[in-house]
Parts: sequence; C-alpha cells; structure tokens
Amino acid sequence: MSKLIIKSEQPFSFKHTVYSHGWVALDPNKYDKESRILKRVEQLSSGKVIMLNISGDNNYINPKVTINIEDELATPEKKEIKKHVQHILRIDEDFTDFYKMCRKKGGEWKTLTKGMGRLMRSSTLWEDIVKTICTTNVQWGGTKGMVKRLVQFYGEPLPGNKELRSFPTPQKIAKTNFKKFDEKVRMGYRSEYVHLLAKQIVKGEIILEELTDKKLSTEDVKKKLLKIKGIGNYAAATLLMILERYDEIPVDTVFRDFMKNKYFDGTYPGDKKALSIYDEWNEKKFLAYWFDLWQFYHEDL
Repeated sequence: MSKLIIKSEQPFSFKHTVYSHGWVALDPNKYDKESRILKRVEQLSSGKVIMLNISGDNNYINPKVTINIEDELATPEKKEIKKHVQHILRIDEDFTDFYKMCRKKGGEWKTLTKGMGRLMRSSTLWEDIVKTICTTNVQWGGTKGMVKRLVQFYGEPLPGNKELRSFPTPQKIAKTNFKKFDEKVRMGYRSEYVHLLAKQIVKGEIILEELTDKKLSTEDVKKKLLKIKGIGNYAAATLLMILERYDEIPVDTVFRDFMKNKYFDGTYPGDKKALSIYDEWNEKKFLAYWFDLWQFYHEDL
C-alpha cells in the first residue's frame, strides 16, 4: 500500500469539488457518498494501471487530500499520481478573485468561499474532450452509457479485476478499426468524431497541449477548440471551463430552462438577455452560473 498526501494553501472542499460536476458519475470514476472516497482506475505513462482511492478531510482551511494505492510505487510514479490528482481536483487553482466577488455579492454566495467553486475534471484533456462530445444532443443516461462502453471495451484492465478499467488512450482508439469501434461503443455520429480525434492526436495533427497555453486569449483558445470536429459553441464553452477559462456560459436546454424558471417568470427572453444576468461576473461568468444553478435546484452545497 502506498499513501500520498497533497496539501492545499487555498481554501478547498474535497466533497464539493468532487460532487459539483457530473464527471464524477462517468467511468472510470466511482464515488462512494457514504465514505466520501473517489475511486478511479488510472493508467500511468509507464503503462501501469492502478486504482486511486482519493479522500479529503473536512477542513477547508489548510486542507489535505489523501491518495491510497494498493501498489508499491517508484518515486516518479508517485509524482505523476500527485500531478494527476491535483489536476483533477484543481487543488492549485487560485480562486481568490472569485471569492472576493462572492463576498461582495453577499447572501448565499458567501457559502462558496468555503473552498467551493472548483469543478472536477479528468486527468487528461483528451478524456475531457471525449466526455464533452458524449454530452452533446443526448440525455445524461445516454452519456453515461457511451462513456461506460468506451472504457469497458478499450480501457486497460486493473490487474486482478478485468471489470475495472482505465479511460482508453488515443493511441488505443486510433489503431482500432473504425467499424468495430462504432459497433462496440454505440455512440452514433460521435463515434466518428472520437475516432478521428484519436488519429489526429497520434499523427500530431492536433496538439492538445497548445490549448493549455496561458498566453493565448480565450478567444484564440475557443477558435482552436472549434476546429476539432464535433466541438460546437456549447462544447467549446464547457471545455473552456475545463481549461480554467470561465468567460463563457454553455447555452443549452438546461441553461434556458433554469433562466426561464428563476429569472423570467416562466418565459424565456432569448439568449442575449438571459446571458446578461451574469455580466457583472466578468471572466468568472461560468462559475457564477453553475453554482447559481446548483443552489436553485437544491443540489448538495
């Protein structure tokens, strides 16, 4: 057994970070609400497949996250795991400015300053893009089914338990016959997009690391995202959030229904007017919208 500890200098709530975004319900993630342990099968760069058991304490000031792994690990593997978990939980992301805005807003917004605001993501941008594609034009149950089949058929198995698998790499998908891939994952038109993206990454035609360049403007990053087949405005706004850019709000039926019900007495005023509700939040629009939505629907905040 290996035990790793990550400490945060920022206010941080493990529970609310994990449970603030639907990604927690998508394979290879498993979350036990009783024990508050996030389990995730992860494939390391060496090819080794391990189970991460991630938990957090109840202290949002000077908090720590514990990772238990039932394997002996070399020092480079430990460093890689810590890096992955820090990324997934956004532990190093600075929310100081957002918290200042929440305090100024007052009321229920102050609740968010207790280490909330982070939305869980995956350990790789590849996984996040694929999962985002799987959310387009489909009910949530369909998204979960597509991701489950993708992991089931193409993920690497956990030693000793072939039922548990990691998220597949683009290399694994790229070398797979498309017809067989399409038949197994049953993703509809999305199969073509995911398979093509995998091949483009492997060939070096798309370099995902370019999207993480902080020197680029949000507009430029969005343009690059929209060049990926299968990524439209909604998916691009979602992925900008993944990339720590909160300038845009993904407009979909969820957004429109929420705005209609909370702010406009049951009548939707159009996208422009609805979006203007969050103008005061400037580059933190997505965060304000997301947690406004969760508060309204009485999610577990």
